[in-house]
Amino acid sequence: MNGAVAPESAATALRTAPKHRGWRWFMLALLLMVAVTAAPQWTASLALIGGTVRLLLPIEQFAVLVLVVIAACALVGWWAGGRLSVALLWMAMAGWVLWKLPLPLQGYGSFLRGWSLCLGAAFGLVCLITRSRPLLGRALAAVALATVVTMAGQASRSGVGGTFDEATRMLGSEYQRRVQESLDAWRGRSESSAWQTFAAKMPGAAARADRLATTLETLGDPGSGGGTGSLAVRGPLLVLAPALLGLESLLALGLGWASYHRLSRVRIGPPLVALRDLRFNDQLVWGLVVGATLLLLPTLAEWRAMGINLIGFFGTLYALRGVGVLTWWIPDRVAAFAPLALVVLVPLLGPTTVLALLLVTTFVLGLGDTWRDFRAGADAHRTGSLR
Repeated sequence: MNGAVAPESAATALRTAPKHRGWRWFMLALLLMVAVTAAPQWTASLALIGGTVRLLLPIEQFAVLVLVVIAACALVGWWAGGRLSVALLWMAMAGWVLWKLPLPLQGYGSFLRGWSLCLGAAFGLVCLITRSRPLLGRALAAVALATVVTMAGQASRSGVGGTFDEATRMLGSEYQRRVQESLDAWRGRSESSAWQTFAAKMPGAAARADRLATTLETLGDPGSGGGTGSLAVRGPLLVLAPALLGLESLLALGLGWASYHRLSRVRIGPPLVALRDLRFNDQLVWGLVVGATLLLLPTLAEWRAMGINLIGFFGTLYALRGVGVLTWWIPDRVAAFAPLALVVLVPLLGPTTVLALLLVTTFVLGLGDTWRDFRAGADAHRTGSLR
């Protein structure tokens, strides 16, 4: 994201920053936020899909993260000339929700509250220091700072060597609980007479549902081993939990940023750019380089989990950049038929193959855009921006 505000005066820059426009995609994002946060309460017929969503989000109370980010933005807005009463109201609301969450004050409940507060505080501090920077740079810095603070806090309690193992055991236990709840709900559904009748008429669909249940159990398997080298005995989503947490935090920061600027007149930075304009510092490619080095060198086997997470995190960012390149190239009228193409390809090739092809294509485009700006010299006034 390379939109910038003129640096002549912090107050003037914040006041004259472009307004956040467009409600269609913003409202869709809010609906998705509510839906994924309510995944534990999804109907039994959607229990397997809900279980997958719950594993993809290390913090399944996604709306809580967004609320804390809005409170942090309100505090920065007060510092930039907004009302103190508004900042206090949002902070009180966020604090009350965190305190009243039906979760214990240890284990996952402690991690959720601690990460939410660290992320909000880090984002507020970064916003105060870098007032004219675009959101993505601030969000990456906030996630990095929150990670350092969280790891330091864990190390002070359990020692440096036990930090990773303790976090893995905590998340493994939490993932096992989520998977068990989803599978119990699904088994209750599959044992009903209505499902038995459906399975008799559509055995292929019933078999795919059974395979999905088995896959769900594998994805969240906490394993029996610990340490950074025991990757084979843990579910893939548990191994990738740090990268998924970072990506989830970026989403929460983006949605909280957009929500604040639609609720307040005080600008604290430039608006979100369209997805087709998504760019970031090319030096982030070193995250992929370090991750590949940790993953491939035999002498660094104990750091492979970190390498996988670095590749997962930065690889997803480059895949999103590749999506931006695709949406820039493809005319708007043609892009409207993309969902239809997916509907045709998924039954033919399978969802896993289609997803893999999309990820590889967008990643290659995004990484290639680092060395060759595919959008250089293109028309900068195309319509249909995602803001």
